[in-house]
Parts: sequence; C-alpha cells; structure tokens
Amino acid sequence: MSIPGLKGVILETFGSGNTTTESWFTAALEKAIHSGIIIMNVSQCNQGFVAQGRYETSSALNRIGVIGGADITSEAAIVKMMYLFGQSLTMSEVKHYLSLSIRGELSENYEL
Repeated sequence: MSIPGLKGVILETFGSGNTTTESWFTAALEKAIHSGIIIMNVSQCNQGFVAQGRYETSSALNRIGVIGGADITSEAAIVKMMYLFGQSLTMSEVKHYLSLSIRGELSENYEL
C-alpha cells in the first residue's frame, strides 16, 4: 500500500472473517503490516463476529498479524482506530487497545 501517511486499514470480510486465500492478497497485506500499517479484520455482516483462524480462509490472516475484530462494527472500528492514533501511543499500544473493549464496542463474550 503506497498511501502516504497511512497508519491503519479496516478490512471488511465475509461472515466470521473469511477472505480470499489467493497469495497475492495475503502477500499485499503482509507487506503492509511489515511496513508498519495496522490491519483490523471486521465482518461485513450485521450480526456475528470475526473468529479469525476458525476456518482455513482466515488462518493466513492470523499468521501475518491481522488483528481480528470480534464483533466490533466497521463504523466503531474506524472511530476506535482514529481515536487511538490520536493518543500519541506506540503502534504496539494501538494494536493492544484495538483488541480490548474500551467503551463497550466489543462484547466481552468473544476472545480475540
């Protein structure tokens, strides 16, 4: 990804976090992550949650470092990421807080 200043991406996937297993796609995500971009996987479904790694079609995302978004909505994920980037946190801290419920945006019933 060659967008100047890009720090994070919200990836909307199918059902419980499934996406294509094509190598070009996984390689592009992995390259972005290695360049310091945080990628969070959220479901495009109205209900349910991302269970990254439950099926083979999302296991590569775990392997390369994509953050599973559990049951966070796309809108909440965008706002949360924007908020965290505005807090002068390290990228490691941003990743940590993305996987925690800060204000009820993630159900406590899901493990990330």
